[in-house]
This record gives sequence, C-alpha cells and structure tokens, in this order.
Amino acid sequence: TTFSSGGLTFVDNAVDTTTGTVLLKGEFANRDNALWPGEFVNVRLRLYIEEKALVVPSQAVMSGQQGTYVFVIDQDGTAHSQPVSVARTAGPYTVIAQGVRAGDEVVTDGQLRLISGAPVEVKGVGDAANEMAGDK
Repeated sequence: TTFSSGGLTFVDNAVDTTTGTVLLKGEFANRDNALWPGEFVNVRLRLYIEEKALVVPSQAVMSGQQGTYVFVIDQDGTAHSQPVSVARTAGPYTVIAQGVRAGDEVVTDGQLRLISGAPVEVKGVGDAANEMAGDK
C-alpha cells in the first residue's frame, strides 16, 4: 500500500448508480510513479479538522419523544438524561454541539434499561476515550 498526499481539484456532483462511486480529481506530486492516469484508487479524504470538537461514541446518543439525549453520570454515581444537540455523526463517533461538556461521563451500554436518577455501576472507565484517541 502506497500513501501519497495531494490536493483535491474536482468533485462531481453525482453518484454513479451502477458503481456507487463519485468522480474525484486530484493533483499529486507522484515522485515515485506509483500512480497512473485513469487508475482507480482508494482515497482517504480529510475534509477538515475541527479543533476542540466534543465527540462521544455514537452508541451513547439516544432518540426519544423529547428529542436527542445522552445519559450522563453524576458525581454521586447516578445517571440522568441530558438533552443534546448533534452537529454530525461520522460512523462510530458523534460530534455534540450542545448539551454535554468535556469530561462528562456518558453511558454507552444499557441505556434502554436506565431511567433518570438511577444508580449506575461504571465499568471500563476511559475505554471509549482511549479508543477514540487512538484514531487519528
């Protein structure tokens, strides 16, 4: 696998329904002649980096009659429902625009059995945060 950095010069505005692909054109230095004209490649496209985004695991975000929410664990070990505003979801991660703060502990498993004010037992503290920090 060869990785190369370059710039995006064109993005088509339609998806080819037969192949499920979108035509992109890019410009690369290609110093090692690894790329050929017309070649199909797998691309990892970084649109932008949002500094200081508040990100939670997508499985923590729930939807109900009152809207979108997460369960936040208080200092006393109880969980309460906290309404949130979701900016966007990208696979296993959701960017939260409003509703939780950095450092809040959110419930990622067993939410369907929870009610606000219920005591919770925390298992695997920081596992999700460590996993997310490993993705760059």
